[in-house]
Amino acid sequence: MMYQKVFNQKGFQSGQSLTEYLIVMPIFFALLFGIFEFAYIYRAKTTLNTATFETARAGALNNAQLIPMREALIKGMIPLRMQGEANSIQMLKSYGLTKAEEFALNKISKTVTIVSPTKAIFNKFKVQRKTTLVNDSRDIQRWVIPNDNLLLRSNHQETIDGKKLNIQDANILKIKTLWCYQLKVPILRELLVDSLSSGFLGQTSPEQLACNQMARLGDPRLAIVSQATIRMQSHIVSDGNLK
Repeated sequence: MMYQKVFNQKGFQSGQSLTEYLIVMPIFFALLFGIFEFAYIYRAKTTLNTATFETARAGALNNAQLIPMREALIKGMIPLRMQGEANSIQMLKSYGLTKAEEFALNKISKTVTIVSPTKAIFNKFKVQRKTTLVNDSRDIQRWVIPNDNLLLRSNHQETIDGKKLNIQDANILKIKTLWCYQLKVPILRELLVDSLSSGFLGQTSPEQLACNQMARLGDPRLAIVSQATIRMQSHIVSDGNLK
């Protein structure tokens, strides 16, 4: 009887331990994989922040034109596609994949958006200047926000959308970038995107809706956004790039 009692007690404890194991282990692995996934997301966000600064710099040097800015963004996001040894073949392959990804996303939602200056600011400060853009073979007379001799220009302020701005303020380029990061950890990635898309974690952002459409190219994607501000180093030209 004593032996049977001890055996039953041990069997009960063993069964209890197995039940606890079955409950705890999925939670443990979910947390572990979550740490891995969020480490990847942090890396992607850091890469986008650096790429966004280079994008803004390209805009500052190239009349706030979107084509050179988008090209700078593509080059900045190549590290997310790099695998194995960083040789010329791998770089070329990664560039091609990143360019195709940016092209597909830009058809759904702009990858580079100029936040400032706006069309209203441009129209208030525009003057005519001969300007050469990237693909021009000669100077062409255009409406621009001038960038030359800013320190010698009048500090007269104009009221635009409730804000007082002068010509120097108009030469501040502020941009926003969007990228759809391809999540890696199975099950967790579906849960995260479903939570963001269902409004469970708040109203679904337009950026995440765009990335949901990008999911048809592969795994679920998370929208990551970055911003950068820089002073212009060339005239600002408006040709559909300002909103």
